[in-house]
Amino acid sequence: MRSKPFLQFLFIIALTFLGIPFISEELIARAGGGGGGSHGGGSHGGRSGHSSGGSSGWGHSSGGGVSHGTSYGGSSHFDFSSLFTLIILIALLYLLFRVILFFKKGSIATNSSMVSNEKKSVEQVDGWKEFSAANPNFDLSEFLMKVNKAFIEVQTSWSEQNMNHMRRFITDGVYQRFNTQFKMMKLLQQTNPLSNIKIANIWVDRIEQDGLYDIMQVGIEASMDDKFECALNHELDEEGLQDFIEFWSFIRKRGAPKKDIYDSDKCPNCGAPLPENIGEVCKCTHCNAMVNSGEFDWILSEITQKDDYYSNDVFSEKPGNLETTIHDMVSVYGDFSVQLVEDKASNAYMQIMTAKAMHDPSVMRRFVSDELFRQLAPKLEKNQEIFNRIFLNKVTLIGVQKKENKNILIFAIICSIQRVLVSNNRMELVDPDIITQEEVIFLTRDAQAGAGKGSIYQHNCPSCGGPVKDTLDIKCSFCGSLLNSTANDWVVSALMNRSEFTE
Repeated sequence: MRSKPFLQFLFIIALTFLGIPFISEELIARAGGGGGGSHGGGSHGGRSGHSSGGSSGWGHSSGGGVSHGTSYGGSSHFDFSSLFTLIILIALLYLLFRVILFFKKGSIATNSSMVSNEKKSVEQVDGWKEFSAANPNFDLSEFLMKVNKAFIEVQTSWSEQNMNHMRRFITDGVYQRFNTQFKMMKLLQQTNPLSNIKIANIWVDRIEQDGLYDIMQVGIEASMDDKFECALNHELDEEGLQDFIEFWSFIRKRGAPKKDIYDSDKCPNCGAPLPENIGEVCKCTHCNAMVNSGEFDWILSEITQKDDYYSNDVFSEKPGNLETTIHDMVSVYGDFSVQLVEDKASNAYMQIMTAKAMHDPSVMRRFVSDELFRQLAPKLEKNQEIFNRIFLNKVTLIGVQKKENKNILIFAIICSIQRVLVSNNRMELVDPDIITQEEVIFLTRDAQAGAGKGSIYQHNCPSCGGPVKDTLDIKCSFCGSLLNSTANDWVVSALMNRSEFTE
């Protein structure tokens, strides 16, 4: 809802005389990552995902209070010079407002043009011709209905801080993004209910092939009422209407049998009932099938905000020679997929950040190398900061190396955070605004490693498939194998900021 220009102008004057800034960063949260940060939010962020997310994604929580720093004093006499100064001030403010309005209109026009280009017919979608030829029985309307259902259930899950509704159709990386955010919200006594959710449009933006998988990049234009409350600091409470466009990535193994995990609470493999709380390991308790593997249906693997989706930052762009290397990886590991290893990288990164916020190195122990653990653990134990907002804007595979019979994957991480300190049941901001953090994470695996029976990112032993817990003990209690061995899974071997990487 837009106010009329004259009312906006009067509002600006009122704010000015009260000493309150009238240009501020939008901090209201939503699933997938909304508002804040120079990159706009990720896979998994505020408003329920993301962040967007995402955006990206998709952390959340609003931040930043208003400043009331202006004081008035002196004589009550109001002379001509004061009146003249006031007139000049109003004139300057009006000119500034018109300039801002001009550029805002230009931005709206540009965005409208981009949206109209996005909403193209399916025949114009990149990759559609090849995909439809390989999948003649694909039902587009049925797929878009699944996207619609996924969107609504993600928002519901965010509002309730409960992932039971959506766990079966999201990857482990998306799960971990939400899980980290919910842990922070509980620590900081925050709630973010969403209501009046309206989807204006859903469209397929492009279709990609990734190893043995197909990826649908889907645009979603929506709006909702977004209410954020923080019991530890009510100055951070915010409420408002959110209008946005974000992009959701859905992945499915090529040639997978047609199953439905969106409207069924039964295992797509054996038909047994799935537990209501399927938890961290999205596995059928009867046949051990991984429900969210992409073997049965389309799985949500990323939520990306519009600005991040269209960004051309060289830091997060794949080099031209990467495709050949990726092809070699598929021949070695079979199920290798860029989207899925990026999902592992985002999972690992968010768990390291969780370990940092919880001051508990055991959270990350099973999937980082011994050397990296010795490097990070002391810092995490001493850390006193918690994240008021944390979401991944972008996780991109940017390089591959081979050293000593090991393959090393290099990922660019762009993350938006806002740190806080909690003392005496009161929360104080460390970062007045959301800041962008750019880091690089390395994942290493033996060049001749076989397919694991589980995954360290799913609380399963990759050697025998047995369940594991967050613990400093890195030996499987069932088979005795090392959980952080590069023989069976991708292990985090390095984490550094962007400047260290580019030196």
